[in-house]
Amino acid sequence: MNNDVRFDDLAIWGLNIEKGLAYTGNKEKYLAAIQRFYRRAPGALDTIEKSAAEGRYEDLTISVHALKSNAKMLGADRLSGLAEKMEGLGKGGRTEEMLKHLEELVFEYRQLTDILKPYGEMEEVHPASEISADEAQRAGAALLKALNDYDDEESYRQLHLLIRYPFRFTLINVLKEAERDIGEYDYPAATLKVRRVVSQIED
Repeated sequence: MNNDVRFDDLAIWGLNIEKGLAYTGNKEKYLAAIQRFYRRAPGALDTIEKSAAEGRYEDLTISVHALKSNAKMLGADRLSGLAEKMEGLGKGGRTEEMLKHLEELVFEYRQLTDILKPYGEMEEVHPASEISADEAQRAGAALLKALNDYDDEESYRQLHLLIRYPFRFTLINVLKEAERDIGEYDYPAATLKVRRVVSQIED
């Protein structure tokens, strides 16, 4: 990555760059997170709009939950806040109130995608410390096998490899909880958490 890449213009548009860098770790990982967000935005936005139009409010709640986390990782506080508000209303069964915020959320989502376009269309960045989806799938399978075998040493090894996949930070926290479960020899609890995380490996 060219270390001259700057994010000043994103700050002008309202992104909290310091928070984004704190969540992702450094400029290279932040840029990689921007590119993933940009690349996935059309499909994610389509899912949100279709779920709302078809009355699949549970699916809509799940989608805005993911958006909340992904936007927060970039420091996109306004979009993340809207998604969090919609998620809370959806979980509370207040679907009519949730839908009142849909138009604003879609507008903010599209606007953010436009703002991120120059970074999203740069040459794709792959931080050296990250692993690919294929590597993550293999690590996940090996981790589940190690948990089934009650092999704590191999479980730790594969978990520390799996955690290098660029999951959103909420899933990283789930893996950290699984690590604590392994330390307490609670392999069933760790297995449930790892299965949840591995199912979210996207590409």
